[in-house]
Amino acid sequence: MNFFESFQTAVEGIWANKMRSSLTMLGIIIGITSVIAVTTLGEGGQRAINEEMEKFWRNNFNVFINWDTKEEHSTDDLTVEDAEVLAKISPAIEYIVPYNPGTVEMKGPKKEERVNLVATTADYFPMLKTTTKLSKGRFFNHTDDKEQRAVVVLEEALGTKLFGQVNPIGQRVRMGNNSLVVIGTYTEEKFKFDMGAESYGAFVPIRYSQSLQEEPYVQMLMGTAVDKASIEPAMQQAKQYLSRKHQKKDHYMARSIQESVNQFNQVTGTLTIIFSVIAGISLVVGGVGVMNIMLVSVTERTREIGIRKALGARRSDILIQFLIESVIVCLIGGLIGVLFGLGIASLIAYFANLPPMLSWNSVIIAFAFSSAIGIFFGLYPANKAAKLDPIEALRYE
Repeated sequence: MNFFESFQTAVEGIWANKMRSSLTMLGIIIGITSVIAVTTLGEGGQRAINEEMEKFWRNNFNVFINWDTKEEHSTDDLTVEDAEVLAKISPAIEYIVPYNPGTVEMKGPKKEERVNLVATTADYFPMLKTTTKLSKGRFFNHTDDKEQRAVVVLEEALGTKLFGQVNPIGQRVRMGNNSLVVIGTYTEEKFKFDMGAESYGAFVPIRYSQSLQEEPYVQMLMGTAVDKASIEPAMQQAKQYLSRKHQKKDHYMARSIQESVNQFNQVTGTLTIIFSVIAGISLVVGGVGVMNIMLVSVTERTREIGIRKALGARRSDILIQFLIESVIVCLIGGLIGVLFGLGIASLIAYFANLPPMLSWNSVIIAFAFSSAIGIFFGLYPANKAAKLDPIEALRYE
C-alpha cells in the first residue's frame, strides 16, 4: 500500500465516524485557538506599542540625578545653562532642554481646570514636531524665556474649557496668584495606549517658572539624538560634561526611550510565553483524546487489520495508515483552531483599537504542534495495530 492509498483510507475512516472525529478534534481546536489568540495578541500588541513609542519618542533620552549616590545634592546640580551648552558642544545631540513637569490649577473666565504644566525652553516644541502642532498663535521663544515673561501656551481643548468660544490668544489665565498671557494653542496627538484619565497640557518658559520658586531647580534634561546610532554617544557626552562641570563623579544617570522599549518587550515576551504554555496544556489534553479515540478505532477495526495483513499488508503499511489518520485529525483541528484564534484576536484588536495583527510565527508553530501531537499520540495506537497477529485478528469478533 503506497502513501496515497494510506491517506485515502485514513480519510475514509475519519469520514465514516464524523461525529466521533469532530469531538476528537475539539480538544485540539480549543488548544490551538488559545495559543494562536495569545501569541497573536502578544506579538501584535507589542509591535503596535513599539511603533507608537517610536513615533512619540524616537531617539529620545533623559538625563537626571542619581539620588543613590553618596555625593551631596544641591538645586544647581542641573541648570538651564547646562542644556544650552550641551546643545552647542555635542554633535550627537539634536535638541536638549530642561524639563520640569508638574500639575497646577489654572483658572479662566469660564472654568478652572487641573493642568499638566511643563516648564521648559523654546527648543522643546521642535522636539515634538511629529505629534504636536500649533493651532493658533505661537510657542514662546528664547527671548520670552530669558526675560522671564509670564506667557503660556495652552492645549487647544484646554483653551476651549477655560474661555469657551472666545479666542484665547491675548487673554489671561490665573495660576495661583499669578496671571499669564496666552500666546498660543496647540493640538497634540495622544499616545494611543495611555490608560490614564483625560488631562490637559500647557507650557511655560522655565526661567519664568523658576522665578516663582524659592529654590530654582531643574528636574531633568530631555534630549533627542541626531539618529538612533547617536543615542548612546549623546548620553555619554551629557553625563561626562555634567560630571566635569559640577565636579561630581557618578552623580548623573541617563536613560533612553529605547531602553524602556527593550524592557517592555522583555516583559511582554515573557508573559506571552507563560500564557502560551498555559494555553498549550489544553493541547496535551486534546492529544490524549486523540490517543484514546485511535485506540478505540484500532479495537473496532481489528478484523479489518487481520484481513489486510492476510492479503499481504506489511506492518509498516498498517502503522502508516493509522498514523496518517491521527495526524489528519490533528491538522484539521489545528486549521480550524488557527482560524478561530485569528478571528478572536482580530475581534479583540478591533475593540481595543489595535491595528490588524497576524503572527505567521504562531501559525507555523501551531501547525507544527498539531503534527507533532498527531504523531506522538497516534504512534502508540498505530504501533499496537501494526503488531496485531493476523490470525488472532481474523478470529476477533
